[in-house]
Amino acid sequence: MIDEEDSHKEFLLAALRAATARARAMQLDLDTIGVALRGDLIGPDTAVQWINNAGLMWLVGAIPEEVGRVAKQNETVVTLTTEAAQ
Repeated sequence: MIDEEDSHKEFLLAALRAATARARAMQLDLDTIGVALRGDLIGPDTAVQWINNAGLMWLVGAIPEEVGRVAKQNETVVTLTTEAAQ
């Protein structure tokens, strides 16, 4: 029979595996955006929009002010659109 400590351990290990999978997915999103930007398939404004849409802006940190302005405007549009849909 599995005791309570083993049960907690198994739960924590499963949570860590899930967190690792989410981290890998975030890495792939950022890598994809970087490749597209580097290859001139998208511009900086679009890259920031994609990063913002993926919810990963917190990982990027400082960005040029003009690009940040575009991201902030896009965030407002997305928020208003989401609220209107509800």
